[in-house]
Amino acid sequence: MIFDRKINRLKVVITAVLILLAALFAYIFNDVFEYAEEQLTDFRSSLSTDKGLFSEKFSEASDNIIIISVNDLTRYSAARSSELNLAHWPWSRAVWAEFINFIEKQEPQMVIIDMNFSNYEDIALNRYSPDMIFANTLSNYDNIILATALRTPYVSTNNVVPASILDNFDNPFSPVKESLAVHIDNPEMVNKISYFSHTPIPDIFTQSTTMAVTNLPLSKKTDNIRYSQPVYKLIKGNREYYIPSIGLAALLKYTGSVDEIIIKDNVLRTGNHSIQLNDNGQALINWHGQNGTYLDIPINALMLSMVRGENSFVFSGEKYPLSILKDKILLITQTQMSTETHDTPVDNEMTDAEIKATIIDNYINDSNTKKLNKRRFAKHLSMPKTVCLTCAFCAAIIFAITIATNLLLAFTNGLFIILIYCGLSILIFCHPRYHILLYMAVPLYCMGVTFLMAYVLKVHHEYKKRKRIEKIFGNLVSEDVLKQIMNKPHRLNLKSSMQKVTVMSCDIYNNVQVSDTVTPENYVNIINNAFGIIERIIFKYNGTINRFVGNSVLVYWGYPIHSRKDTENALKAAVEIEDEIRKFSEELREKMDEEDDKQNADLYLKVKIALNTGNAIIGQLGSKSQSELTLLGETVDVIERIETICTEFDKNIVLTESVLENLDVPPAVDYAGVIRLKNSEEKIKLYELKGKSDDKP
Repeated sequence: MIFDRKINRLKVVITAVLILLAALFAYIFNDVFEYAEEQLTDFRSSLSTDKGLFSEKFSEASDNIIIISVNDLTRYSAARSSELNLAHWPWSRAVWAEFINFIEKQEPQMVIIDMNFSNYEDIALNRYSPDMIFANTLSNYDNIILATALRTPYVSTNNVVPASILDNFDNPFSPVKESLAVHIDNPEMVNKISYFSHTPIPDIFTQSTTMAVTNLPLSKKTDNIRYSQPVYKLIKGNREYYIPSIGLAALLKYTGSVDEIIIKDNVLRTGNHSIQLNDNGQALINWHGQNGTYLDIPINALMLSMVRGENSFVFSGEKYPLSILKDKILLITQTQMSTETHDTPVDNEMTDAEIKATIIDNYINDSNTKKLNKRRFAKHLSMPKTVCLTCAFCAAIIFAITIATNLLLAFTNGLFIILIYCGLSILIFCHPRYHILLYMAVPLYCMGVTFLMAYVLKVHHEYKKRKRIEKIFGNLVSEDVLKQIMNKPHRLNLKSSMQKVTVMSCDIYNNVQVSDTVTPENYVNIINNAFGIIERIIFKYNGTINRFVGNSVLVYWGYPIHSRKDTENALKAAVEIEDEIRKFSEELREKMDEEDDKQNADLYLKVKIALNTGNAIIGQLGSKSQSELTLLGETVDVIERIETICTEFDKNIVLTESVLENLDVPPAVDYAGVIRLKNSEEKIKLYELKGKSDDKP
């Protein structure tokens, strides 16, 4: 007992140490888990596009958004055109003013200019200068959004020389005249969205032009795009400005809303629109599709139409009417070779323009709370809920492995629980009604560690149980029975319990007479051979040997395996034992005749068998150092009493009434009387099996 306690304590200590090591591993390799989490998020994002799971329930990509791309290829084509007569890049802002006027004639709903206008083109700034021509052009329209860029994040200022920050404060230009009315209840988020400097631009904005931040902060082409930031905070000198991203600016221009923006509980709300944010002030992008989802028109095609005075334009070998631009959201965006494409969850090479168009689509359409089939912005499950959910699944894995009836089922059960979590993570993210983002990397790691530890403990437990079964029943049952219980050890109850059994006592009746007529060595050999015959027959009929006592053996059916034919098997075994012992006696006597051993000529063996069916206690009986599985109770007491009667009255096979009641076809019997146990008023009827001679063989 003390040894077992020490072993159990050792298991607890080892388990605790392994848990600590697993936690330490997760802490040390945190970057690996973050990367894995990103990849798992990408995988689910790819399943929730227009052609993914539940796609018919989502709103598809808006065809109201059109890209007008300015990249190396379109600039090269424009430069080669003698009709356009453009100077070297960057084009004059007077050219842009002319192009904006041309675009506005097509009556678009909105024009977003995501270009770099970060320096003076003409320092004179008179009414004929390109800067003023461009500024005056912008002032004629109230549907234009002009991009700017912020440079130094608040979270990065620890690595910035304070003097450099102050130099940036001296920049006289501000991207907006009035800050957005933004109220945020999360101070941590405010720090994450704050910037100290921005790209300086001339004063070309007007009252009707919305300034917006181009929010595609990529350091290299291989960066993955997952999140967008809807609002920024610029700290400049003693002033603070809240500035929208291009996507949020498009939403505000689209709705005509100038109301305050409230970010509460990490949800940005304005009008009928709601955008879920994380603690960094970012919204997870809902991907509508791969590159090519939105119509992308090269700028040179429109410019040729402009200088030719045509009502249509041509690109990719097809002709389009200019009316296609009417009431559309036009995104004029510049990209450069080797930086214009980025890896995203749905495409290895998606253009910046496509990404920005997707973000605009998100903010205008997916955030609309009145749309029934909108794509909700994904919401991370809170950390406390994630911990509780992970613990619940780990507990389910332990439970599923513990109750498994074999090791294969334990492995399958544990793996199935993990797959359920994976399926749940995919389902509630991809389904439009939920769109909840469950953390997967760390929870799956915890579940994997739990699965491994629980399974190893299950293997150890099964090994110990098998060894115990083999130790207890190895010599008490047949190989077939032992194999059955070893294959299904879960069905065997090794604790003390009440079981319905059929008990048989088999006594070698005349062993004293035999011992008087042969040598001790021969006597032992004869008795052992007789017991060998009895054991073989018992095992043949799936009986369990309880114990050998002197010249008798106590056997039972019904444990460790149970069958409705237990009583029938016991009776068959009894009949066969009597027949086989008679044959054994005949062979023994013939052998004595051959040896002319007249003294042993009358040697023979005879068995007396008693059978009873009833409930008995089965359990390990003995001391701490030595114990054995045995039967206890009235059923056994009855057998011992019947065995005495068989000996006293020379009855061969005697059955109780309960034995006959449990037989499908009762045999022919003779009534042999009743017995009454000590301290009991119950009378037990006895019967002797017919056709069994009492004569010597």
